[in-house]
Amino acid sequence: MDAWRALPLDERRAWRDADAVDDPRASSSSSSSSSSSSSLSDDACLATRARAVLEEACPRRKAALTHDAYARLARGEIEVCGEKYLDTVRTLPNRPARPEKPRLVSPKEVPSPKNSPLGPTAHVVHGLAHVELNAVDLAWDTVARFASLRGVLPDQFFIDFAHVADDESRHLLWCLQRLEELGVSYGDVPAHDLLWEGAEATANDPLARLAVVPCMQEARGLDAGPRLAERLVGHGDNVSAAIVRRISEEELGHVAVGAAWFREVCDALSSPESGSDERDDDDDGIAAATFRAYIHRLAPGSLRGPFNVDDRARAGIHPSWYAEDAKTSVPVARPPRLVARDPALVRKLRDRLEHVVAIETGASNA
Repeated sequence: MDAWRALPLDERRAWRDADAVDDPRASSSSSSSSSSSSSLSDDACLATRARAVLEEACPRRKAALTHDAYARLARGEIEVCGEKYLDTVRTLPNRPARPEKPRLVSPKEVPSPKNSPLGPTAHVVHGLAHVELNAVDLAWDTVARFASLRGVLPDQFFIDFAHVADDESRHLLWCLQRLEELGVSYGDVPAHDLLWEGAEATANDPLARLAVVPCMQEARGLDAGPRLAERLVGHGDNVSAAIVRRISEEELGHVAVGAAWFREVCDALSSPESGSDERDDDDDGIAAATFRAYIHRLAPGSLRGPFNVDDRARAGIHPSWYAEDAKTSVPVARPPRLVARDPALVRKLRDRLEHVVAIETGASNA
């Protein structure tokens, strides 16, 4: 996770075979960080820019606004959240703006790769583009919706999810580019809305959001990515397979960030008086039990294998989180604590989280 955080701003917005060795700081012809013509003022905070992405329907425009926001943050030009934004957080839309197509249907109505009018390889890339579009919005919704927790959650929480959004926007552009090369467009076949349903179900609870989005949905990408790449190679599409492999590799950092923050918030809520900076097995047992409780309630069918246990372990997710009999020979990543362990600050974090959840839950039921 530390290595992922230390990565320089990645300006590669178009896919090329040489991307695997290119300097990520090298400008691409499709980079839009400096040319984004947003109506936002230059000093608009990160949370305000997150909302602007959510309110933009065009996928390419979402990607441009995303990269512009993260680039400004990385250069130290904007703050995470300003006072003006906090006055508007309650009017944040429940759903992001989306293009007219694809038509959203139930998962059973989405054609299978075998029956898709796009053909099997383009259909897979179309599905991945839909996942990446959702991933951009999910990361920004996490920043925008929980910005009121700034001060008890450190700025690094919001910086991390802005970084995730920037990575996802790059993945989205790769998929859109590949669809064009295959002669199809995003929206040519219907898609489902399951990923955003997960966001709606966790809008009032940051711990639930961490469980469902990075620790469950994105971890599923670690499970599926290698198999998907092999399938594309079997269909003779090595370019799409390379894109899938790269995306899967980069998703590991996203899962690691989500797992680290999930564990951190669990620790703060379960042991507010603890002042220790050391983690022990009890800490991970609490995180595992809490994760399973959330997933059994919010996504009960998602704890079925197969699991990529080794990559999950590299991302900090112990097999006990999702399967009683899963084993891995890879040491499970155990990052240091992310929030200062001053008992007073930890207690404040717990109280603030519980207070915000109670208020937002009451408002949603009013």
